[in-house]
Amino acid sequence: MKLYFRRIRPKLLNEIIMSINEKHQTRSAPGFSYVTILGALRHSNLWIKTYVYCCYVGTIFWLVLPIVYRDRSLPLACWYPFDYTQPIVYELIFFLQAMGQIQVAASFASSSGFHMVLSILMSGQYDVLFCSLKNVLATSYLKMGATMAELSNLMEAQSVADAEVNQFSYCQEVCTPLKKLRDQQETSHIRDFPGAFRHSFRRCLEQHQYIIRTLYAMENFYNPIWIFKIGEVTFLMCLVAFVSTKSTTANSFMRMVSLGQYLLLVAYELFIICYFAELIYQNSQRCGEALWRSPWHLHMRQVRSEYLFFLMNSRRQFRLTAGKIYNLDVDRFRGTITTAFSFLTLLQKMDSRG
Repeated sequence: MKLYFRRIRPKLLNEIIMSINEKHQTRSAPGFSYVTILGALRHSNLWIKTYVYCCYVGTIFWLVLPIVYRDRSLPLACWYPFDYTQPIVYELIFFLQAMGQIQVAASFASSSGFHMVLSILMSGQYDVLFCSLKNVLATSYLKMGATMAELSNLMEAQSVADAEVNQFSYCQEVCTPLKKLRDQQETSHIRDFPGAFRHSFRRCLEQHQYIIRTLYAMENFYNPIWIFKIGEVTFLMCLVAFVSTKSTTANSFMRMVSLGQYLLLVAYELFIICYFAELIYQNSQRCGEALWRSPWHLHMRQVRSEYLFFLMNSRRQFRLTAGKIYNLDVDRFRGTITTAFSFLTLLQKMDSRG
């Protein structure tokens, strides 16, 4: 995984990181309400910490078992052309396997963890875009220097959309008092509504283009990894489940707990890949809904062409894929688990026949 990140695709990886650092919006446009990316950052920190802890706890559990049993066994049962139970030799082999297991945990955490953080950050950008689209007319009014009465009428018309729940994935919407909004109004040379609207709407279009470009870069970077990962997860889930059913040693209970923990970790990684890809797909469908939340009917003739242009372009849904073959979503998660246990049933039947 480190080879892929740092040697095979380092240029694309750096482009993604630089694009986020330079163009990431931290706050929605001025309006009757706003959101910031703090909610997305808080959720990304929570998810990545939980995932990294799970990866390393699972690894440490495998390493602790031989120490607890004191049977001079190894974390991973391997054949060596010498007696590895001899003093010093056993400690050296144990240390090398421990380093290998820690590298496996780091590989789990780096590949899927980075994908998870990027997906949450992009979902936060969608939230910022949704709020900007919802308040695009209010932003235009502020740009053209509208009076308090005009802002009050527009706010009353837009308040109908506030009754809708679950408008944002991670960010928390905060209302701005009308008087405070009026005080924050910036001086502008634009005094007509069409000019102010085009200026405000252009910012929304630029942010939407930035999100789509970043998602396409994520797709190009990750789709070779995910086609390999789905095959790996299918194989590992089948193999670990088969080994756990064949475990008959005296220490079988703890071994089965360890294998079960590893099985859950593999399933958790697949869930992260599929769930956050599904979240990106759902957000890509909701741009038009966010635009309809604005009181567009008040200026239908002036905004009709821009609205139709955006709605037509936002209908193109974005999907993350595995090797451009499978769509990554919750159905893929369920299908992969079903495939793995179908292979498990086949292995058990072959084993029963001797």
